[in-house]
Amino acid sequence: MKTLIHGGQIRLYVLDNTDLLKEVYEMNQSVAGLPKQLLGKMISVMSILTGTLKGTDRISLSVTLTNRSQKLFTEADAGGNVRGYMNGALAEFPCDGETGEEKMIGGNGTIRVIKGTDLHQFTSITDMPNREITKDLENYFMQSDQTATHLAALIRTGEDGMPLSSHASYAQLLPGAPSHLLEEVKEVLRSRPELPAGINAGNLDKSLHSLRMAFPGLQFLGTSECRFFCGCTKEMFLGMLQSLSAEEVEEMIAQSEPAKAVCHVCGREHLLETEDLRRLGSA
Repeated sequence: MKTLIHGGQIRLYVLDNTDLLKEVYEMNQSVAGLPKQLLGKMISVMSILTGTLKGTDRISLSVTLTNRSQKLFTEADAGGNVRGYMNGALAEFPCDGETGEEKMIGGNGTIRVIKGTDLHQFTSITDMPNREITKDLENYFMQSDQTATHLAALIRTGEDGMPLSSHASYAQLLPGAPSHLLEEVKEVLRSRPELPAGINAGNLDKSLHSLRMAFPGLQFLGTSECRFFCGCTKEMFLGMLQSLSAEEVEEMIAQSEPAKAVCHVCGREHLLETEDLRRLGSA
């Protein structure tokens, strides 16, 4: 949901992406809670940033932790398509119950952001002095765009580790706005922890009422949708298998069981049936 507050001097976007986060968590059921939470926060941030993109704009965000083998990747486009994943080294991280986000990121994490279109892209790399995803992304906007920005992502999980709710907020000063206004917005959001729960993707009127109670004079600009979209297909994996030799394809057929191809982006399994492999071998 896109709005303007403080007389049009600040744009404030709020997001309910609970269903999207449930889908992401289901794709990563075998992953420990903390890495999954980091990925969820990054996807929430990217989900809300889709509202700032136009036309063919795209944005990708990758985070490398102090342990350089551990990485997270997310990307989004102006159509509201979002995807994200973590690499194997992070997915296999054994959480001990004492390690928090700050400790996991460590003192030498980095953020790499690529923005633009397929033809014109701009890359920025910043460090992570706060050791916290959203605060360090605020730091990125200040360093790269010289723009004061607020970002927050709140994920509430149940006893089973699945999201009960997921909300995000994004506020940014527009040109000429005094910097103290953003601090006032942050204070309102901090002092009203119940506000995110009032944002409901299925109830626009209720969501607007909650925001207007917190920010009188709010101007409603509109809404946009976001969804998890990977684009992987069985045909894509069959195309990759064309690089195999005829003998290797015959070995797969001889197993008399469907072969499994797992997408490293979304975790979906694609079954490659014996008949698919036979057609591949005869091509």
